[in-house]
Amino acid sequence: MALQGVSFSRPQTEALFADVLVPRHITKTFTYLVPTAITQRLQTGSLVKVPFGRSVLEGVVVSINSHLAPELASTSLKTILALVDNEHSSTISPTLLELSHKIAQYYVAPWGQCLRLLYPPTPASSTRLIATQLGRMALETGTCPDSLRPILQRITHRVSGILSSTLRPTPRDHVARAIDTLIERSWINRVLSDKGRISARKRRGTPLAEPDGQQTLHHAVIDTDQLPEIDPAWRAHLHQYFQADHMKKIVLHAPWQHRIARLAEAIRQAHARNKSTIVVCGETAKARWLTHVLAPLTGLQIVFIQPPSSPQRWKRHQGSTPTVIVGTRSAVFAQLDSVGLIWVEGEEDSALKEPKEPRYHARDVACLRAKQDRAVVILASEHPSMESQFDPESEVERIQQDMNLQPKIELVDLTKERRGTLLSQDLRSAMREVLECKGKILLFLNRRGYARTLICRDCGWVPRCPTCTVALPYYRKVGSLTCRYCGVAEQLPDDCPLCHATHVSPVGEGTEQVETEAHRLFPHATIVRLDSDTLRHPATARSLWERARSKSCDILIGTQALFTREPLPQHHLVGILQADSGLHVSDFRAAERTYQLLVDAASSAYPASTGGRVILQTRLPSHHAVQALLSGNPHAFYNEELTARRLLNYPPLCHLADLTVAGHNTALVEEAAIRWGSALQQPPSAEEHHVVVLGPVPSLGRQPRGQHRRRLLVKGADPNILARRLRDSVESMERQYRQKQIKFVVDMDPVESG
Repeated sequence: MALQGVSFSRPQTEALFADVLVPRHITKTFTYLVPTAITQRLQTGSLVKVPFGRSVLEGVVVSINSHLAPELASTSLKTILALVDNEHSSTISPTLLELSHKIAQYYVAPWGQCLRLLYPPTPASSTRLIATQLGRMALETGTCPDSLRPILQRITHRVSGILSSTLRPTPRDHVARAIDTLIERSWINRVLSDKGRISARKRRGTPLAEPDGQQTLHHAVIDTDQLPEIDPAWRAHLHQYFQADHMKKIVLHAPWQHRIARLAEAIRQAHARNKSTIVVCGETAKARWLTHVLAPLTGLQIVFIQPPSSPQRWKRHQGSTPTVIVGTRSAVFAQLDSVGLIWVEGEEDSALKEPKEPRYHARDVACLRAKQDRAVVILASEHPSMESQFDPESEVERIQQDMNLQPKIELVDLTKERRGTLLSQDLRSAMREVLECKGKILLFLNRRGYARTLICRDCGWVPRCPTCTVALPYYRKVGSLTCRYCGVAEQLPDDCPLCHATHVSPVGEGTEQVETEAHRLFPHATIVRLDSDTLRHPATARSLWERARSKSCDILIGTQALFTREPLPQHHLVGILQADSGLHVSDFRAAERTYQLLVDAASSAYPASTGGRVILQTRLPSHHAVQALLSGNPHAFYNEELTARRLLNYPPLCHLADLTVAGHNTALVEEAAIRWGSALQQPPSAEEHHVVVLGPVPSLGRQPRGQHRRRLLVKGADPNILARRLRDSVESMERQYRQKQIKFVVDMDPVESG
């Protein structure tokens, strides 16, 4: 994409035309006349207010020209209303505009939709229609045609005019054409209306940004003696990377203490070179924690920027002083000048993937931006993703955890325990010993609820969500079956609805059942449970997290929610109740995610030298995820997993695209899905690679009422060729089904494939 500018030394009488992109589900730009008043100030990237249908939108100027395309007539063009000039930003840099176009191309999304990533989508401004003196005279003298009289009378009835949104559109757009005619005759004027607009700050009722010192997070205070010394080689490597002045990608495989120390050093070096830094992580709570941790370590002001709904996140930082910002995935689009370092903390976190269009991954966008800004990008994690670990363009640096700091890990083979064992005898004995010594215990099970579901022991019936088709988990405390996706709740059945047997019982354990069992075994212990059920209400969540951080409970029970924020305090005993529970998920990343959770859980234990123990219960003791944790050798896991992925041709050996066809007509959806898959399987040109298409199959998970979905999974070796073929196929399918209410959705490089 070439972003074109124009020289403004030309006479102001010469007409100029601007191609403007608006933040809507639209790929193309729209051409507008440039008013003489703003000619000297307009440039590529300027934010402008333009009439768009019956409303006014903020758009961005993509190019400025003195000649119109042959198919356009200047008389049919509308005029730019005004430049956007506010305290946050009035322009978008050409670099970021180019980045948004690359995202649109790769993630098969409309460019207008990607524009929303670069600045906050303001509500469509209503316009007010006000009658002029000429319009009033036309009514009084009877020169107004009958076709225009009703609308003009309604507008003149009020001195302040009327909102354009109050005019209902007609099937043939008679109202819109009448308004245009009235404006052309100068009988009415269209002006912007600010009535009813409430600032985002007032709506949210929260501060826009929290620079260091504005709020104290006591748990964010880190003893500097807790952080390891920086290896001189790391300093030397960073110096070389910054001096090279070109994009450099590093995968840092290290425990969190080493990552924080190296992040602080990288920020200091970037700042010394007058370069800005962007730190991106998956969760808001972790971003806040990093903000407060890094300020004293670097001696610099660290700015936390809110998620996209806050205008503060879009304030452009300019000037000679470099800026350090920390935020979630949207922070990668921050308008900063001279970016020298982009750090992605927890690069394997699925929260870095945007769930809505455009479905970008912040890790990959960080690499794209680093290439444009010639910056250093560091992908940091204690357990990097397979894609990063085997990325041929990156340099992997692993920091081995000191063996003296690792806990003692013990294995319990559940196949040798009594059927249905939740807490093995070894784990019970260890818990009793720790509690007697006033120690702290963490029990990890990545399944919430009391049981996975119910099952009829006679016929095998399982209750399922009528919308999502997944098995309904059983919650004993509230006595219901509740879907984890859509929230639908059903009462417990008295008997099986199929065979009417009464042998309906729970199967599979959840954290609620662990809490019940822990209370039964240790009635005097203080127990706290952390999962998405107990953390649902903010006030309760704050209290529970504070108790977990302060170690005011004897036994902490939780799911993967335990590891989404800052590192937990260490515990004397960590019990991993069913280490293999995540291996049975229908996702090719099941082993990878299981290994990551096992590492996170084991990292929460004290070193063996101070009595730290991890008891790992599993029915699959020989699985490579379990064995890699026991041996402390991550390479054993990565190499074994890569072999499995190579056999099945899954990432990082290829790229995936998850395609969805949605609509209300089942037969039409099925037909469109089959046709889409067939089109993609057509032999490509000689220079292109073939793609593999799996499906279509019915889509599982939550679905809107009355809508039917089919999914296809596409594999391709070259991501750019795959994206281009998908773009072409989507355009073709949308032309074929334009009037049939069928939606075609593309998710490039999905992180959820189950």
